Amino acid sequence: MAKREKLDELIIANEENALELVTANKEVASQNDEKGKHVAELIVANKENALALVTANKLIATQNEEIKKRAAELIIAYKELASQNKEKEKRAAELIITRKELAFQAELVIANKELVFQNDEKTKRAEELTIAHKELEQLVQLNNDKNLFISILAHDLRSPLGVLLGLSDLLTENIRQFNIDKIEKLVNEINQSAQNTFTLLQDLLKWSRVQSGKIPFEPQNLSFTDICKDIIKILNPNAVAKNITINYSLAEEINVFADVDMLKAVLRNLVSNSIKFTNNSGAININTEINSGNATISVSDNGIGIEPESLTKLFDISKIHTTTGTAKEKGTGLGLLLCKEFVEKHGGKIWVESECGKGSIFYFNIPYNTESKEKNVVLTNSEDNQIKNLKILLMR
Repeated sequence: MAKREKLDELIIANEENALELVTANKEVASQNDEKGKHVAELIVANKENALALVTANKLIATQNEEIKKRAAELIIAYKELASQNKEKEKRAAELIITRKELAFQAELVIANKELVFQNDEKTKRAEELTIAHKELEQLVQLNNDKNLFISILAHDLRSPLGVLLGLSDLLTENIRQFNIDKIEKLVNEINQSAQNTFTLLQDLLKWSRVQSGKIPFEPQNLSFTDICKDIIKILNPNAVAKNITINYSLAEEINVFADVDMLKAVLRNLVSNSIKFTNNSGAININTEINSGNATISVSDNGIGIEPESLTKLFDISKIHTTTGTAKEKGTGLGLLLCKEFVEKHGGKIWVESECGKGSIFYFNIPYNTESKEKNVVLTNSEDNQIKNLKILLMR
């Protein structure tokens, strides 16, 4: 009984377990179905995820490629930038050097301009100093000439004035004792001395006027033949007194451009000197030659000539001297100096050739035509004006 009850309980229990097992199986089956659905969903989801992952991986791979490519480009760009920076730094350094060089060159240009200016100023100053030095030398020379001129004036006037005073005193004291012949001789000597003194004063006055620039220089077209005839006419009595012949012949008329008074003074002095230093029965020849726009005039004689050591003194005031003529004629020693001054006023020159015992030839040239003279006048006046005022001051 007890076993039956136990068995019934077991049967009931098995049934209950079977029921529970069926229920559980159903539950499990339901759960499995749910799991199957979920698995299917998971499979679908996994497929979708796998596809998305593949797409994403492809995208990531593409992006990685782009990143790599961009990185490579960035590396290249960085390298280029680094290279450019080096070039910029190099260029900047070069620009700094260039700027320094330009600044230095600018300083050099300024310095060069300053040096050029200083050199110009130095050159100008040197020229001014040279001119001033020349003017000073001229002043010194003019002052020396003036002092010498004054000493010559005092010396040359003292002698004839002393003679005049002596003769006049002698005549005054003895006029009642001397006979007419003696008185006449003294009067003639006084007259001759007075004439010599007057001639000296005239030459000194001319010389002074030349040095002070007070003698006007007025050149014009002149007939040299007419001038020459006038001078010969004036001096012919002196020549006749010594039986001297003055010759002048010219095949054609010669016109010169000169100051009439100066030209006459030059010719008169040269012919007078020739008469003075030519012996009786001598001859004087006046000739003219045309060359290079100038007329070269010569006055020659067959007189006593000039000693070689005296030739260099003829036109130098510092060595002025006088020589007695063949008939004891006296001179001032200034005649040739006046000739030199007058000839140089015309832009010409004067010179001499001489041999003792055979005679002398004095040459001087002056412009033959107006055109050449106009050129010479400009040059001469330019030179004269530089010292003209100085001469005037010195000679006052």
